[in-house]
Amino acid sequence: MAPRITRTLLYDLAWTKPLANLASIFAVSQPTLKNTCIKFDIPIPSRGHWAKVQAGKVVTNVPLPARSPGMSDEIYIGARYYWQRSLSDEELLGPLPEPPSFPDDIAQIRDQIRNKIGKVNVGRVMTIKHAIVSRLLAQDDARREKQKTSSYTFSWEKPIFETPFELRRLRVLNALLLALVRCGGKAEVRGHQARDITVTIHQTMMSLALDRPKPKKGADQVDSSKDSRSEQLLLAIVEGYERLEEKAAWQDDENGTLEHRIAEIAAEIVVAAELRYREACHREFEWRVQRKAEREEELQQEELERQRKERERQERLAQARIDRLLDEAASLRRAADIRAYVDAVEHAIERESVGASREEIAHWAAWARAQADSIDPVKSGRLLQRYEEDDSSDE
Repeated sequence: MAPRITRTLLYDLAWTKPLANLASIFAVSQPTLKNTCIKFDIPIPSRGHWAKVQAGKVVTNVPLPARSPGMSDEIYIGARYYWQRSLSDEELLGPLPEPPSFPDDIAQIRDQIRNKIGKVNVGRVMTIKHAIVSRLLAQDDARREKQKTSSYTFSWEKPIFETPFELRRLRVLNALLLALVRCGGKAEVRGHQARDITVTIHQTMMSLALDRPKPKKGADQVDSSKDSRSEQLLLAIVEGYERLEEKAAWQDDENGTLEHRIAEIAAEIVVAAELRYREACHREFEWRVQRKAEREEELQQEELERQRKERERQERLAQARIDRLLDEAASLRRAADIRAYVDAVEHAIERESVGASREEIAHWAAWARAQADSIDPVKSGRLLQRYEEDDSSDE
């Protein structure tokens, strides 16, 4: 399982011993550990720091910056998969951590994000292109080149960003992604028409929709080419399996177009990521409290079940001892019956003549008494042996 650690603890460790030594403890490579520190804004000692420490020189630690919005305070070092979030009984049943607390007010966070994003211009020409937008334009260029040599072109093979609406959508998307990069945002755009947009603010994922506003329920259906909404643009944070639930949305209105609000929208997306992270922390803490109570109940039920099975086992052992005693008593009686029978035969032979020699009778009597001795639990010592076995099985 990947080691799980907090930012503060990893920062303290990084300034306690060299990364190479620390990496061996976590069973990862030094570059992996270094990249992890960079990813979580954890400063690490500069080159020559440990040589100065060995020489007894005074060194200064770079302070740990505050956690950025959307950044996780919990770090998994090395490979991590979704099933690795399970806790051991030792972790789960131990003392509960402190409930999550976030000292910075969301209003303060919002102001900090706005200052970090600054101004965002959406011009008619994209002088600076996000890598995703460059890829989308390159794909469109490839489609145009293919059209030149094709006698017939299917609709899905046509370039996407040719109409004024699609070009505008691309410009808005480009400006938004560039703004989010300033706050640690990484984007992914999928789908043939690039409408499946995912933005990850540090470790918090957000799904976005950038398209025409959907017709309102119950509204009369009109020709989209004459509908004012056909050229309007809506940007929304969406959730749900099919991403149909809008958690927040912005669109062209009487106050202006999206182009004039990109900086504000980008800041609100980052704020929404921070709020989602905080909600996830509270949910995880509540889950841990509930799971601890459930596990304690499970262990209590398991202990009750173990005690019940132990009682049943002891009852079976006690009954087995009684049955064995009864069997041994019956064996003792059978042995006594055999001996009595042999004695009676010998007395009868002394009074009456039989067609057998004394040697044969003596041999038979010895055999019969030996059989009696073998089933006699007292003479064979079998009763004590079994008693000792019962005692050892109880331990």
